[in-house]
Amino acid sequence: MSEHKVIKELAECLKANKLVLSINERNSHMREYSLQNIQLSQNKADGSKAIVVPVFDEYDDTRIQNPVLWLHLIVDTCEGFEQAANYDEWRSNEGYKDSDFFSSLYADYTDLIPKIRTIIGSDIRAIDSHHIEFNTDIAQALRNYQL
Repeated sequence: MSEHKVIKELAECLKANKLVLSINERNSHMREYSLQNIQLSQNKADGSKAIVVPVFDEYDDTRIQNPVLWLHLIVDTCEGFEQAANYDEWRSNEGYKDSDFFSSLYADYTDLIPKIRTIIGSDIRAIDSHHIEFNTDIAQALRNYQL
């Protein structure tokens, strides 16, 4: 699948599911690990509760006012968790040291990720991380995407 199609699918997912995303303030401990909380809710009258999702945000993408980019960060977090067989593999893949903080975060993801996937579906994907890391034209297209 082309990476440009992934951006379009993220935008369509955001609209179709009436997602409302916002950035929460982060504490110094989260900042130390380049983590940021994104609040995910649906614009529904049924009183659905918001989900707070800690995402890795090494490049400060949450400073860009772009909910499609923020959704990408959430989906990327889901994929990182889903691709790991267990805590040690997840921690190693993400480059985190073993600590109570990351053990707790992993436990939180065990509960959060299925809830997120129930809302957005299991087919929605993130852009490959090397594009983000090297700020390729696809990453720039995502960062500059306008709904």
